[in-house]
Amino acid sequence: MEKISIDLFSQISYLSNLKHQGNYLSYVVSEANMKDNNYQSSLYLYDLFKKESRRLTTGKHDRSYMWLNEEEILFRGKRETPKDKISETIFYKINVHGGEAEEHLRLPYMISKALLLEDKLYFIASYNEVLDKVRTLKGLEQSKYIETIKEYDDYDVITEIPFWSNGGTYTKGNRQILYVYDFESQSVEQLTQVPFTVMDIHAEKDYGKLYIIGQSYDDKRSLLNDLYEYDGQLRKIDTFESFNHRKLIQIDASTLIFSGTDLSNYGLFENSKFYSVHLETGKIEALTPDMTLAQSNAVGSDLRYGNVPSPYGLKDDEVIFMLLNGFKNELHTLKGKETAKLKELPGALDEFVVVGDKIYGIGLMNQELHELYDLDSMEALTSFNSRVKASYNFRPVEHFTFENRVGMTLDGFIIKVSQEAPTILNIHGGPKTAYGEVLYHEMQYWASEGYNVIFTNPRGSDGRDNDFADIRGKYGTIDYEDIMDFVDAAVMKYKLDPEQMGVTGGSYGGFMTNWIIGHTHKFKAAATQRSIANWFSFFGTSDIGYFFGPDQVASTPWDNPDKMWEQSPLKYADQIKTPTLIIHSHEDYRCWTPDAYQLFTALKYFDVPSRMVMFKGENHELSRGGKPKHRVRRLKEITEWMDKYLK
Repeated sequence: MEKISIDLFSQISYLSNLKHQGNYLSYVVSEANMKDNNYQSSLYLYDLFKKESRRLTTGKHDRSYMWLNEEEILFRGKRETPKDKISETIFYKINVHGGEAEEHLRLPYMISKALLLEDKLYFIASYNEVLDKVRTLKGLEQSKYIETIKEYDDYDVITEIPFWSNGGTYTKGNRQILYVYDFESQSVEQLTQVPFTVMDIHAEKDYGKLYIIGQSYDDKRSLLNDLYEYDGQLRKIDTFESFNHRKLIQIDASTLIFSGTDLSNYGLFENSKFYSVHLETGKIEALTPDMTLAQSNAVGSDLRYGNVPSPYGLKDDEVIFMLLNGFKNELHTLKGKETAKLKELPGALDEFVVVGDKIYGIGLMNQELHELYDLDSMEALTSFNSRVKASYNFRPVEHFTFENRVGMTLDGFIIKVSQEAPTILNIHGGPKTAYGEVLYHEMQYWASEGYNVIFTNPRGSDGRDNDFADIRGKYGTIDYEDIMDFVDAAVMKYKLDPEQMGVTGGSYGGFMTNWIIGHTHKFKAAATQRSIANWFSFFGTSDIGYFFGPDQVASTPWDNPDKMWEQSPLKYADQIKTPTLIIHSHEDYRCWTPDAYQLFTALKYFDVPSRMVMFKGENHELSRGGKPKHRVRRLKEITEWMDKYLK
């Protein structure tokens, strides 16, 4: 068995975007390309009759697609360099029986989502005044206008919040607008107008209806949105004053089921419930008022790429949906107002489709790498990663439970090397995500380098009810206690050396790393990644700061500045003695660079051994979707820092 290498993630195939049509399951396979320092994706088919998989497209950027009919797929691809200053999306068509893909449709829009309905292509695309004018001009006039607007690259006019988005750039009044392309007339019509912005669209071909989740733009509304039916014009079909709609499914001609929450009891992280709306009468009914678990898979891993959240599925007259229970996914059914557990899954389910009385899915099951599964038998239908799994020394992830100081039973995990080995505590992001018994490349690599790796799901994590996940106004208190209790429990259970321990984490895990080293000297090294250090600067610079901060720390710089400062790790920087590495990205507008700079300055001011590594061209997703070479450098920096102080 070979040792886990620092770039092993580049040998792994990642499956995503699972769909079904006729006798086929279709999906995307992506791989990291170290030479070109990017990711490449192609479409694949699984023949349900022949029980075999085959590659359909040979492109390098074929990810987003839809079925035109039983034999043809329409997909967005990149076969050429886009024209200067013109946003453009090119659709290609390919037959499932073979042949080359051919260009089918070229639209001068940067399309984020599209669907086919009654021989029309509905799509969401970015809109602002400059882009709109570029589209309306032709030929020489267009070229002259493009030259004219180049001067705008020298400055930015900001008139709203959020003024930018993670990994993007200044929003400059951009909105997501709904358009429709008519294949017969070959024309595009704009269906919604600014300031209204479209967040998602949904349609069931059997019923010919288009539904929209969107909002009349308001700086303060953040995640709140409304539900509309489009039938020549927008018609609001819910009666909520404030609500966050998340997923939709139409179960018959008169009934639409949706999930969501009004965020009134538990804030931004409140778990969804199911509702139904009668499309003729407008009557809305709560179907699952007592549902407490999340309808999602929040189990983290750095061995995914490009997954698309599953819609619900229909099996006979039942809605199939996912719940996260603890650290494992379950499939459940909803019939009327009754729910029932269908199956517990041995891992993390990323996507699924219902085909008749069968369910197929993509996930990280049984501590294996990504594959396509028959979820009834749990048989792996593909073997993209079987060679990698068999050739490398992946160590088992062991689950154990422990009691925190208030008597709650919590979940802990360890990848154990030996009692004599140093230990790395890894803290997940979120905070409303979770660790589970799935493979993580970074943790397997640390184990291969001679480290025990321990990780847990403290209060604030996903997988339990809303009360468990609710740490609003309590950051650095009960979550910190749970993590410290976990460390003590792991040390005792596995006889780990308490004098040879390091700590790391990203996002919320970075926040907790900063908090921990300001409150204990238990750890001999720390690596904080994409972190929050100061809730004041986070409030004013993050793309989500102005609503996430007040919700999560229950304060603003004006109504309770003392509380906000009390929950800021930077306040306790004068107590830090732990040698600390800071990993951050220049385009991380989720947790922007001022927090990293402030923490680094404080560390240097108080003579703490420290190092800061800033990644150009990366954002908040560096550890999971960053350029392959940057992911290697990040992991190298963290590992060498731990080596320096723990070995």
